[in-house]
Amino acid sequence: MTSALGERASVLVLGGASGLADDLEARLGADAPGGEDDEAVEAYTADAATVDGSRIAGADVTVVADEAGLERVRSADRVGSVVAFVDDPAGRVATDPLVDAVARTPASLSETVSWLLARERRSIVRTEPTRTPSRIEQLNAGMTELAAVRSVDKAYRAAIAVAELVFPEYQSVVAVRDGEWVEPVVTSSGTPVEDCNRVRVGTGVAGQAVQTGDVSIAPNPNPESQFDTLLTVPVGEDVVFQLATDASDGADEFDDADRRLAELLGSHLEETLDRIDVTETLRAERDRLLALFTNVPDPAIAYDYTDGDPVVRQVNEAFEATFGYDPDTVIGESIDDYIVPPEADAEAEELNEQLQRGENVRREVTRVTADGPRHFILHVIPIHLDAANAAGYAIYTDVTDRREREETLRRQNERLDEFASIVSHDLRNPLSVADGYVDLARETGDVDHLDRVADAIARMDELVEDLLSLAREGRSVGETEPVSLAAVAREAWEGVDTDVATLTVESDATLEANRTRLRELFENVFRNSVEHGRDAPDEPLSVRVGAGTFEGDDGSPASGFYVEDDGAGLPEADRDRVFESGFTTDESGTGLGLAISERIAEAHGWTVEATTGADGGARFEFRTD
Repeated sequence: MTSALGERASVLVLGGASGLADDLEARLGADAPGGEDDEAVEAYTADAATVDGSRIAGADVTVVADEAGLERVRSADRVGSVVAFVDDPAGRVATDPLVDAVARTPASLSETVSWLLARERRSIVRTEPTRTPSRIEQLNAGMTELAAVRSVDKAYRAAIAVAELVFPEYQSVVAVRDGEWVEPVVTSSGTPVEDCNRVRVGTGVAGQAVQTGDVSIAPNPNPESQFDTLLTVPVGEDVVFQLATDASDGADEFDDADRRLAELLGSHLEETLDRIDVTETLRAERDRLLALFTNVPDPAIAYDYTDGDPVVRQVNEAFEATFGYDPDTVIGESIDDYIVPPEADAEAEELNEQLQRGENVRREVTRVTADGPRHFILHVIPIHLDAANAAGYAIYTDVTDRREREETLRRQNERLDEFASIVSHDLRNPLSVADGYVDLARETGDVDHLDRVADAIARMDELVEDLLSLAREGRSVGETEPVSLAAVAREAWEGVDTDVATLTVESDATLEANRTRLRELFENVFRNSVEHGRDAPDEPLSVRVGAGTFEGDDGSPASGFYVEDDGAGLPEADRDRVFESGFTTDESGTGLGLAISERIAEAHGWTVEATTGADGGARFEFRTD
């Protein structure tokens, strides 16, 4: 195959791995096993930044390995077939409309280049110096030039150039519909565009061809024109190719061979224009997707699957900001290794299986970000649906705040149900007592019965106050400030009827809290110790408050404070239940005090655990971090 760089086919490699051109020659060159000299390949390597345009134009196949090579080829006046040698088949280089094929390994690259060259050999006529090419050979050879153009204007000019070779005795013109007019845009060298008249659609030979789509050989209806006969070929719906004879120059009239060749040229021009239109559409779509990917406010990645792993090929700025990984760290790596928490491994594996089957996936997931685990709606869009080994885009929409609001609402509803249950259950007894003694007072006239009614009303008042407090404690704590643990504990002790019990504060630590709510927490815990930590009110009881470090839920150290007494302690079976609303071992108790304390702790973001103190009494540990 004759090439600009010599008798052998030429392949130009822009960038890529060292030795790639040598590998191509080893596989496809004259010295390759089974190689034939007239079909051998010569491969060259060049720097995209410095390569000369003539070398690109002379290459039968150009291999690009990065965006720099792609953009250099795009700016060339002429280019042969283009192969993208990249790892990412869904990336910008591989999906660019300029690219004819994609290869990911040296072996597949040699096969792809061989196939493209074979295709070119079938479409290019090799001529011998001793023989004048026939018109069909010249037309076929010109089709190679036409197939290489990348713009509409260049396609028109290439078609005219081919016409000048195939029909040297005729003048040629390409006219294009513009609204209601058919305008000449490119003419052969002997006819300036300015000398060609535009016509309305439906009038004149060109206008009728656009309207009807029929090929015609007809006399020129313009008496002032130098051309006698016009061969008119519609190209698609809006373009016309025309040949014109000039009798004054002794040109022959058109025959059937002229007509067939003109129709063939028009057909090739139409295919070229369709290809350019599709290419521009794909380029616009690619640019739109790239802009969307880059500018979408949610974290997003482009991926493909390699050996079953979702390998990152591109990330946007939102991904970097949210997950804390720069592109150089994650590109080329499995995304699962970086953002999937251990407990979600099985879920991620199931997701990968779905995506490799080409399914479109949308689900809620938990992923590890720079700020810790957060909840996302994961929307994954494969580039090709129903395609194995799919590649595509994954978008992560953060719904953590929504989940937290839903969880808050759920807890509020639970508290409402709890509140209603306690009200209906615990108020029934004192109401029944009050109702019974009112009836007795009416029947007997003994007002002493009203003392029992007053006791029942006081009991109901206590229950209502505790229930209102319980409902209130589920809300946020409001403003917080650094407060002294010792000072607040002593204030709370003064607000509780402690009888002969004593308080010892063993720490003056400071913690961030709402002072009023913290005091209420202490009051409820103190009241629980005083009322339930001894068998009789006159028995001595010591209560201690201090700060310390405890074992957290995950086994790691956690700082906080504690309240401990030396009373009867908590039965082990009851330790997990003491914070339940309504749980009490004393018929006179409401079972709400410790539940209120737990709610206050939760509103601060703390946790609490009931355990046994050093002296066998009850100990409540509040973990504040």
